[in-house]
Amino acid sequence: MLKSLRIVIIEDEPVSVAYLKKLIGETGFEHEIVQEIDSVTDALAFFMQHKNYDLVFMDIHLGDGTCFDILNTIEIEKPIVFCTTFDTYAIKAFKYNSLDYILKPAKPEDIHSALKKYWSFKKSDESDYLKRVDHMINSFDSPSYKKRFLIRQNNKLKLVSTESVVCIYSDEGHTYLVEKSGASHIIDFTLERLEELVDPNVFFRINRKMIININEIHSVEDYFNNRLKIKLQSRVPLDMIVSRNRVKHFKNWLKGVS
Repeated sequence: MLKSLRIVIIEDEPVSVAYLKKLIGETGFEHEIVQEIDSVTDALAFFMQHKNYDLVFMDIHLGDGTCFDILNTIEIEKPIVFCTTFDTYAIKAFKYNSLDYILKPAKPEDIHSALKKYWSFKKSDESDYLKRVDHMINSFDSPSYKKRFLIRQNNKLKLVSTESVVCIYSDEGHTYLVEKSGASHIIDFTLERLEELVDPNVFFRINRKMIININEIHSVEDYFNNRLKIKLQSRVPLDMIVSRNRVKHFKNWLKGVS
């Protein structure tokens, strides 16, 4: 009989944590979530003091850095399942003790497969592991990102290309898409869901309430409390402030650095 699997989750979005826990629970595997961690700093503190876990589910990007800041600082000997919106880190992830690489939004079968692999490969030797890694990299498919939005205007439907989107923001329970023309439309997506749908090389979530298009950035300047202020090419009457915990990731994103 399989023992209860002790799982650590490293993810900085509460919605994603809740969704992942739901999917893990639906697999039917006996398990325990021993720790939920939302930052590089807290992850390092945890792994330096604790060894009583079996498997780690790890997002790539965290508020104060990336998971590679953790992995390059301390050795995690237990298997890791990477769950991320980005496909560009797949090969890099497999340099570490990776069990699987899942693209968000994760599907129930993805999580079930990852847990099944854990038990299947728990006693595998190095050659089996390398064969598995090679197979997973070769079979990896790049995601297809959203190219347009269907907007309802009164009794008409309008197509808006993602290339013409300046920014997307949330306000009072609604999500708004802003075009280069300045037109604003309510859309039926949360920002969390949109982060998974749009191309991460083009769109970035600068704070809890806003996603911007890199092609619309005119300038970036220092702002109060170690934040950044963005000026766009289009005239949009909204404050574009990069939150302090996203500044490092934002700068790397601008430079195209992983």
